[in-house]
Amino acid sequence: MSRWTPKVKTIDALERGLIVLDEVRATQGASLQELHARTGYAKATLLRILATLQLRGLIWRRIADDYFCPASSLNEPSRRARVLDLLGQCAAPELDRLQAEVLWPSDLTVRRGSAMIVRETNRSQSYFTIRRDNIGFQINMLRSAVGRAYLAFCAEKERESILAALRRSRREGDALAHDGAAVAKLLEQTRRQGYALREQRFGGDYDKPRKDQNDRLDAIAVPIMAAPGRLYGCVNIVWIQGVRSTGQMVEQCLEPLCRTARAISAAMVRRA
Repeated sequence: MSRWTPKVKTIDALERGLIVLDEVRATQGASLQELHARTGYAKATLLRILATLQLRGLIWRRIADDYFCPASSLNEPSRRARVLDLLGQCAAPELDRLQAEVLWPSDLTVRRGSAMIVRETNRSQSYFTIRRDNIGFQINMLRSAVGRAYLAFCAEKERESILAALRRSRREGDALAHDGAAVAKLLEQTRRQGYALREQRFGGDYDKPRKDQNDRLDAIAVPIMAAPGRLYGCVNIVWIQGVRSTGQMVEQCLEPLCRTARAISAAMVRRA
């Protein structure tokens, strides 16, 4: 087949847009400053290009660090990685809407082994001064609100596999796994009320108790359901300890939090 050599001018603006898209895909996520350095384009020009690419669904902006990331498809290789990318992409606008409504920040978390990790967060956009956990931050499964929400609502086979791994662990933060009756009670209570809360002695550190390491936060979390017994992950709302009671947060924020989880799930289904 002969190579097509058109004798017409190319469209410079389109070429610039494609170059920027290639850079976003090559880096798998880059800041405006990094794209400016890599392409040499003025930031005002880049912002117009990036806004156009986002409008066309080719990229999305991660709220945790304002990085521009390539849009993902479930049909692409490395399915789990693509699903996680797509989950962050679907969650970002919903987390923005949730924070605008309740003001307190939220995290999107997913399971990795026998722990939860932060996949997306809007803490950097918070009106309040709150500790910022980075993407990939590891969260205790049995002591955190998101971990308890995940364990309570995942399938029994998956739950038993996670608990077995926690019982084998020698980490101080996993010791609760050896008290089967206590674990069963807290998970049953979580399922009954439809949301999870932190262990009162949990201060954000995986192993240390709140008296030794305290982020001064409390949290409420719900699952993001893919199907009965199958979860995409969990989403929470965190607030400063003592500023609001748990009862006040449940009354004011549980419905918007559940609505956000359903919206993320629905967005994933539409994109599947």
